[in-house]
Amino acid sequence: MHLIICNERLLFRFGVDRVLLLLAQGLKNAGWRITFIAQRADPEVLRRISDDVHIVSIDEAPGIDSDRATAAWLRANRHRLLPAGSAPAGTVALLGGWPFYSAISVFREWGIAPVALDCGGVPYASMQGMARRTQELLRSRRREFFPEASAITPISHFIERTQSRPDAGPAPQAQITTIHLGADHLAAPEQLLWRSGAADASVNAVSLDQGTFILNLGRWETGNYKNSEALFTIARSLLAERRELRFGVLASADELDVPDDLKPCIQALGHPDDAELAQLMAESALGLSVSRWEGFNLPLAEMQQLGKPVLVLDLGAHPEVVASADQLCIDEPELATKAAAVLDGQLLAGPAWQAALEAFRQTFTWQRTVARYAALLEGLQPPHEPNFPRVVVDAGACLRDPANTGVARVVRSLCRKLQDLGEPLFVAWDEQLNTYVLPTEAEYRTLGAYGGPDPEPAHYRLPCSPPGLRLTLPALVGRRLQGAWLLQGEIIFERQGPRRRQAARELGMRVAAIFHDAIPVSHPQWVLDDAIRDNHASYMTGLADCDQVLAVSAYSARQLESFWHQRGIGGRRPVLTCVNPGELTGAARAVEPPVPPLPDEPLRLLCVSTLEPRKNHRTLLAAVALLAEQQPQLDWRLDLVGNRYAGAAELAAEVANAAAADPRIVWHGVVDDADLNRLYASAHLTIYPSLVEGFGMPILESLWHGRPCLCHQDGVMAELAQAGGCQTTDMHDPAALAATLAELAATPARYRLLAEQAITRPILTWRGHARTLLSQLATHDLHRQPVSAPFPRHWQHLMVPEGQPLTGEPAQLALACLLRQRPSDCALLFGEQPEWLLRLVGQLVPQAWQLKATGDAQSLLRQSGVSRIVAPPADGLTLLRPELLKQGVQPGLLVVGDEALADSALIQALAQLLHTSSVPCLLLLPADGAAAISDALDLPAEPHIELPGFDGYGFGLTGGRAG
Repeated sequence: MHLIICNERLLFRFGVDRVLLLLAQGLKNAGWRITFIAQRADPEVLRRISDDVHIVSIDEAPGIDSDRATAAWLRANRHRLLPAGSAPAGTVALLGGWPFYSAISVFREWGIAPVALDCGGVPYASMQGMARRTQELLRSRRREFFPEASAITPISHFIERTQSRPDAGPAPQAQITTIHLGADHLAAPEQLLWRSGAADASVNAVSLDQGTFILNLGRWETGNYKNSEALFTIARSLLAERRELRFGVLASADELDVPDDLKPCIQALGHPDDAELAQLMAESALGLSVSRWEGFNLPLAEMQQLGKPVLVLDLGAHPEVVASADQLCIDEPELATKAAAVLDGQLLAGPAWQAALEAFRQTFTWQRTVARYAALLEGLQPPHEPNFPRVVVDAGACLRDPANTGVARVVRSLCRKLQDLGEPLFVAWDEQLNTYVLPTEAEYRTLGAYGGPDPEPAHYRLPCSPPGLRLTLPALVGRRLQGAWLLQGEIIFERQGPRRRQAARELGMRVAAIFHDAIPVSHPQWVLDDAIRDNHASYMTGLADCDQVLAVSAYSARQLESFWHQRGIGGRRPVLTCVNPGELTGAARAVEPPVPPLPDEPLRLLCVSTLEPRKNHRTLLAAVALLAEQQPQLDWRLDLVGNRYAGAAELAAEVANAAAADPRIVWHGVVDDADLNRLYASAHLTIYPSLVEGFGMPILESLWHGRPCLCHQDGVMAELAQAGGCQTTDMHDPAALAATLAELAATPARYRLLAEQAITRPILTWRGHARTLLSQLATHDLHRQPVSAPFPRHWQHLMVPEGQPLTGEPAQLALACLLRQRPSDCALLFGEQPEWLLRLVGQLVPQAWQLKATGDAQSLLRQSGVSRIVAPPADGLTLLRPELLKQGVQPGLLVVGDEALADSALIQALAQLLHTSSVPCLLLLPADGAAAISDALDLPAEPHIELPGFDGYGFGLTGGRAG
């Protein structure tokens, strides 16, 4: 095996560097070949492991994107790293973070599995200037490229939950596996990699006979999450009773600004090497860590391995790493109190403490960590990158119109990322020439606005029409676009549709269209533009002639398929869903959740939406009027952002009048990005009252800013809300909206949950969206049969998949209807089930498991499309659920057989699953079988749905029952 280790630095005194080098040493001892790539390194240390060391040389001037520059360096220097041709089998890349996020795609291109060791991004709210911009870019690149990693190895479950999974996106390719770090390298002299060769005078100055020594762990940094200055307050508290105490700090004297009253007691220890650090820890009576965020806290673990007591704050990964919960402190005053107890021998002493330390020592070893990495890395397969097709984007409206409507924003942002993944062309339809033409320079600039494509990309040249002369696409490329795709992301007027599609096919291209919504057909009363309303039915009909239609949401896909079905239209291929991303171009995603309003602070509400009828501002205004009447004690503010809508002057007047009558309501009209970001930052909650959408981008934009969103309980809004961070309500009803607002204002715990979900929810990026779209086009010929397939002989097979025997039981048809109307990604079946049910669930649910106790021995097998675990169901569930969670899969359907109702261990396990699931879940029980387990599962008196032979109970996002 060959491991390529990449990191900005490989200097042993830093945390991530130390981890990578200890892994390298362990894998080298296991027979691996090691290659190092870094911008800065300690050659002496690296040569103890490998002579294959490469220093990345890039321009580090201000404004240079180091991450992209590093990826470019890799591409230019492949010959120095690998032999010509395909990468040798068994080659894996382990990336430590910035500036090697873009490198994930490079290694994928080379057929090398990229693995992201995830130590997490540090909090940066207090950072300014270039440091903050770098952190924002770092977070952005994680979200762009983590979905493409073969594996991600967070160093703690805290990092996995708060960063790795959110940044890996809604459907990551990566295997995400938490692997805790080892910490016994200081305890074993033979493992000490870093020895300075010269004793540090500051370290030698430490002497035990000068008083009790306390070591402040970690780097000394003030004014940020490291919180180092808190040591001064703690020291004063302890010195009031113990004047003999001395405190050691890992910093040089010029890095340390100690208050005069503490100078005799606080000593700068410089930057000791490993042997010196082990000596310091061994001589310390106590270690203190005042950091307010840690993804692991290696010094904590190191000191525990040496058998010494350490106190930390109860946050981050600390609960996973401490040997005993007694080490956790809620704040600095408790840290001081517990420190005094440790020094008095009243805490972290005695047999229980020694037993906890021994358990920690046995668990957090490098032997165990290296073994887990070796097993993971050896099991990875070389990534397969599909051959993405050439794309020609029909972008006429965006080329000519500087407005950035919702559809235009999708087209512009998608085109930019298509450039990162290939060499797309951009064209417009010319009605006079009756063909596609190439843009002018001015049109390219218009398309490139608002984060659109680069008019002058570095890796290829965009052909351009000179002023006053139109170059046609056929004249320029002829048949060189054979096999390419024409992508229509804009809504076209169908009178031109047939000729546009014919023109593409004459050049050897196939035609794909992005379908946004059916609103002008389904709700024509809300579309005031006659031309748009009158065209839409013809446009949706013409989409059936496209080789592939990509709907922006499952809701929109159902709308289009229903439209075709009602008119007897058969499409060339089934409609695919290519969900719009939620990434807000030009704004950093929030990484810290907002907090509920303080006692003297108003509840700040924000609504971002054009003032058009279907956006439902009237209900919002009526709701806040009710809120003012029914909850006079509640202080609130409502900021409205949105332009007037042509033909809806009356609505704009109502909004203006409401703002004039109530100073708590402010209509800002159109604002620039800076003001919009400021309004999001000051808001506690956003409200999106729209009643019908094709996608509902403002909902995800709110979550991107970390703000929980109130939205409608139906349609695509409900789809978007399922993954968390949203509260749904009936937006037809002002009273319901007012009640929901009052409830959230009165329940801070619920608000905090939504806020935490908002910042940890995976949100698709534009790069991820572009890859999905290209993959769908690349695998076009592998898709299923067209919608125009022959009718089944038996009408029941419109619901029950063909090939499955029809039993005549109403339950079979009812369950088939349920699974098609409410699809689930995963189903768990407990106990014996009829064969028809196993077949049905096995075909209609992507991942289905049966857990049953009967069988000759414990086993795992697959039958009828269902994976079967033969073991006591409770034991099977305990083993299965963590593995599903690692894949990002949670069951949406649970079916309990008759005999399983009597299994008390299973019922207890089901109760925990149902009340901790973060996705909607339907529990199906045998009819009239709920009484025996009603209390254990907290079931309502009546089921939410009745099927022949089954009663169904819905559980919602936060474990409560679904309404």
